[in-house]
This record gives sequence, C-alpha cells and structure tokens, in this order.
Amino acid sequence: MQDYDVVVIGGGIVGTAVARELSKYKIKTALLESKLDVGAGTTKGNGGVVHAGYDPAPSTLKGKLNVKGNLMYPKLSKNLGFNFKNTGSFVVGFNDDDLAYLKKLLENGKRNGVPNIRIISQDEMRKIEPNINPDAKYALYAPSAGIVEPFEVAIAFAENAFENGCEIFRGQEVVGIEKIGNDFVITTPKSQYRSRYVVNAAGVYADKIANMLKIHDYTIKPRHGSLLIFDKSMDIDLNTVMFPIPSSHTKGIAVIPTIAGNIIIGSTAEMVEDKEDTSTKKDEIDQLLNGAKLLAPKINPRKVIREFAGLRPVAIDNNDDFYIGASKDVRGFISVAGIQSPGVAASPAIAEYVRDILSNEGLELKEKSDFNEYRQAPVDFSELSEEEKNNLIKKDPKYGQIVCRCEYVTEGEIINSIRRPVGALTIDGVKRRTRAGMGRCQSGFCQHKVLSILSRELNLPKDRIALDEKDSNIVFGPLKQ
Repeated sequence: MQDYDVVVIGGGIVGTAVARELSKYKIKTALLESKLDVGAGTTKGNGGVVHAGYDPAPSTLKGKLNVKGNLMYPKLSKNLGFNFKNTGSFVVGFNDDDLAYLKKLLENGKRNGVPNIRIISQDEMRKIEPNINPDAKYALYAPSAGIVEPFEVAIAFAENAFENGCEIFRGQEVVGIEKIGNDFVITTPKSQYRSRYVVNAAGVYADKIANMLKIHDYTIKPRHGSLLIFDKSMDIDLNTVMFPIPSSHTKGIAVIPTIAGNIIIGSTAEMVEDKEDTSTKKDEIDQLLNGAKLLAPKINPRKVIREFAGLRPVAIDNNDDFYIGASKDVRGFISVAGIQSPGVAASPAIAEYVRDILSNEGLELKEKSDFNEYRQAPVDFSELSEEEKNNLIKKDPKYGQIVCRCEYVTEGEIINSIRRPVGALTIDGVKRRTRAGMGRCQSGFCQHKVLSILSRELNLPKDRIALDEKDSNIVFGPLKQ
C-alpha cells in the first residue's frame, strides 16, 4: 500500500488543475484516473470556450470562480505552453426583447467583475465578426472570453504536476474507499492507496465515489450535449465565439472557432440517465445546424467532418451550481462535483479554492522552494519556419517523416508525445497531443501508422494497443505480414 497526503480522484481538467496546484507544496500527492489518459472524459467533450463570466449569479460558486479562472488563462498558457486565444464572445440579439435580456446579462457580468463587457450595435459587431447574421442587431460583447483545447490544458496541468512530484496513475478505476482511523484506503483493481485526504473530482461518477463512504449529499446526472466539427476548408473564418440568447439551463447552440482553425458548433442539452451515453442522433445534428445558421448563415453543412458528444455532470437540486466543499460527516473528504459549464474557465480558480478548503481542514501547506511553474511545450512542426524545420530534421530525421497528412504531423512529434511525462498510451492519446487523426480523413490514412509507432515505443503487440478506452483495441490477433 502506498501512502499519500492527498489523493485526487479524476483526471479531467479540474482534477489535473487541483493536482498541479497541490504540487506547489511539500506534500505527497497522487492522481487516480479510471481511463487510460487524462482529459479523456467530460473534458474532451465540449467546445473549449473559456467563458467570460456574465452568466452565473454572483452569489454562486460559478459566479465567484468563473471570472477569476478566466483571468488566469493568459499567464497559465504562457507558463505551461498550451494554446489559448483571446477571441472574445458575443451573445447575439435580434430584437428589442433580446436587447432587454442582454442588458440584464450586462449588469450581471458587471457584478461578477467581467472586464470591459458592453453591448455593441451592428457596425461594431460586423467589424469584429463579418460573418455574423446580417439580421442581428445587438450583441453583448465580452472581450475577455477565449478558446482552448480543454484536453490540451488537462495534459499540460498533468505534466507540470508530475514534474513537480505528483504521481499520476491512469487506468485506475476506484472500486472502493474506506475510512480507517484518520486515513482513507482507496482500492482499485490493481492497487491500494492510503491517504489523509481525498479530493473527489470524478465528473459524472462523483456521486458514486461519495456513496462508497455513505456520503449522499448530492446526486449527479449527466447532461448530454452533441457537437459538430467542420473542415478547415470552410469558406468562412470566425474571429469570435457567438452564442444565442440562452435558456434557463444552457447557453444554447454556439458557433466556436477553434485553436487549430476548424469551427465547432454545439452543444445540445438533454438530461440522460446513462453515464456512458456519448451517442449522437440525427435530430440533434439538425438542431445544431439550424442553431448555427441563426448566428452564421454561411455555415456549410457539407463541411462537417465529425460529430461527437460529451456529458456534463449536473448536481441535481443544487440550483445548477458547482458543488465544492468538505464533507461534514467524513472529515478529509472534499467533493468537487457538478462541474459543468463554465468548468473549463473556472478550473484553475477551482484548484485554488480546493487548496484553501484542504488548508482549512487541517492540511499543512508549506510552499516548495524548487516548484517549477513552467512546462516546455511540445514541438508543433507545422508551425515552424522552413529553416527551423530543416534544422530539426538534421537533429532527428524522424521529424522529416510525415505521418498525418491532413494535419501535417511528423513521426518525431508522435514519438515525443509518447515519451513525454504522462505520455500517450492510446491512439486517441496521440491524437489529443499532436492532432494526428483530427483532419479531414479522420485518421483514415494515418491510424495504422500511429498504431505501429505506439506498439514499437510501448513495446506492446499491436493487438494490445487501444483506440482510447480500455478494451477498445483496433487489431485482434496476428496481422498479415
């Protein structure tokens, strides 16, 4: 049995942010993730908007943590080497009723401390976003909003946490927790871990983890959301994120530019019971396309290259808010539950909030003198100058071998993604780190090459390499030579 001061359960963007925050201190910390990669659950199933913070009520945890987290992203992006683009966002109005609602959002945003938020009219809207619906009359403009690839952020948090001493275990589903004296004993199919404190950031399974200790303070139900990704060859480029007038439980179908140059539209919102239901349906796709055309009529449905879905964990009967706090009944157990939108934006602020809860619960936090807040970003070969490319190929010829033609990803980048701290173990793990397989052909030409590289680098036969989830093997049995 291994002993820790804190065990974080869940390796999404929030769990990895907490792990990184705790790695600043002289404590022994571990992160347990049930999947084969960090950022592979709820974190990968959303549009990647770093919301400005005009939506949540000021009295809520969302209201307190959204803006704070949003404002942390520029520095985090620079220090940790992940991509963040400050695009700003619009909430688009078409009539006087919409304008009245935008004014309410404006006042709410000001109370939350959203910087430079304002309502703009048609001329300014079109200067910022030429492809907006010409019938749009008003927009609530929040310049501090931005976009990220959420799984890239989670990977960056995890790598930096690992390099600062946090141990990270993947493929470790928690199947039992006991409180024995002052310690927790956490059981997975492979091992046991003893810890003085537990941070439960298990996403849609947070209530299941809590129930293991007979804690029934909240129930988590998934809100299913489908999204569409468009090819980079779309005839329009977007400069900003656009939302419709929101409903009581969702921000509506948004049109979102991505870091890589694609466009995403999403998401739908439907409460479901199945915590593994990431299916997509035709009526959802129709809903997405119709919603997108309301904001950007030039969206071309023929350019869709992928549909996918995510599950947002909703804490039922909690006023649609985050549920973050220490258990009153089981000392040392901290719940970080119901982290739906704006969870991406709020994640670094949530990490600091959890740190303070742990301190209040009795965990002594002494800062490390040697904490390294920086992470070296991986090479993106496609972004290098010709001179830089040639110099890199001279040092390592594998950077001269293109594996993914759509996204221009080299063998050298794929090898690096596997060898890095908390490196890729699966085909989709490589994809999330390098974009190999994210292009127009959706890995039709490169998947077998990535499979071969993983097999070689991990010293595993090809029939033991997973697509993403456990038992999602691509190959069954010997291959024809």
